[in-house]
Amino acid sequence: MPAPDDYWATPGRGTGPGPAPGRGRGWLFAIGVVSALVLTGIVATVVVLATRGPGTTTTAAPPATPSASSRPAPAPGSASPVAPSPTASPTAGPTVTPASTSPTAAPQAPLPTASAPPSTPPGPDRSLRTNSVYGIDLDRAAVDCGLKVRSPKPPLANKKLQPYLTDVVGCLTKVFKGPLAAQGFTLAEPTVKTYHRRVESPCGSFGQSGSPAYYCSTTRTIYWPDTVDDGREAYTFARLGYVGLVAHEFGHHVQATTGILRAYADAYDKASKKERYALSRRLELQAQCFEGVFLHATTKDLGVSGKDRRELKSWHSYTGDEDPPEDRKPDHGSSKAQWAWLERGLDSGDASDCNTWTAKASSVT
Repeated sequence: MPAPDDYWATPGRGTGPGPAPGRGRGWLFAIGVVSALVLTGIVATVVVLATRGPGTTTTAAPPATPSASSRPAPAPGSASPVAPSPTASPTAGPTVTPASTSPTAAPQAPLPTASAPPSTPPGPDRSLRTNSVYGIDLDRAAVDCGLKVRSPKPPLANKKLQPYLTDVVGCLTKVFKGPLAAQGFTLAEPTVKTYHRRVESPCGSFGQSGSPAYYCSTTRTIYWPDTVDDGREAYTFARLGYVGLVAHEFGHHVQATTGILRAYADAYDKASKKERYALSRRLELQAQCFEGVFLHATTKDLGVSGKDRRELKSWHSYTGDEDPPEDRKPDHGSSKAQWAWLERGLDSGDASDCNTWTAKASSVT
């Protein structure tokens, strides 16, 4: 973990310290992930992305990098494994003895030279628009995790919450690990940590209010306050509430693993305020789509039904940027866009349909 004075933090709604003045390119920040209207208030899931400036190292495990996220305004983030650069510098080829002025019976063989060093393979594409993750197609996949869907209503006992969420993460890892490996990525299973009052993490200090989940790529951990499912939160009215919320956070873990978070941070650093909101929406809506891809691959195992679809659509009708509070920033996309991208992944199971970075602006507003 970098020293505190090496970065600054942009707080999420109700979480985290404020920015420290005078910092350079290294930072820790929080950006919003998914918001949810609570019948008694508003909550938001967040992905926490941390990144360091050039010449520094991060504590993030491969291939993700520190990241931080919180519902409100997005801040730079990402981290991660920089794609290996191919070495295209072979040594000079073999030399040949100059031709003799007088004829010879046969041409002389070239003098032996040291063999050129092997070049470093380029590895998978870690960019936003042409990332190798888009080569994953789970249209015909039918993964059986043996996962029992537990509705958030009534809420799980706090002592049972972490074990169950860990089971959901295990299922997500089972779905994505092999396909990601086939594209050249190594997926490490993230940890789930539930907490009762407040928890300190390399990505910030998280409390019980404002956000039902946080993903921090520095520790590859999904942090989950254990009281958010006790109230009338929007996601608690869907049978797949726990599963969907974890799957969205896992979508950010996939982005960290494939270098998308790092590429996002690089683009964010050079963008205007308006462009940063647009980048944040593309990031969040892609995580929605990855959630849908997971549900497609586990439709039979989880018993995903038409009723589940209606509940998920209703849930996300409360999470768009157009909803209260008035200070909500346009960083997650409208309710219509959130459901459209989730449904897109759910219908096809094809990660190439989750390329929000090449999508028309009208579909990511």
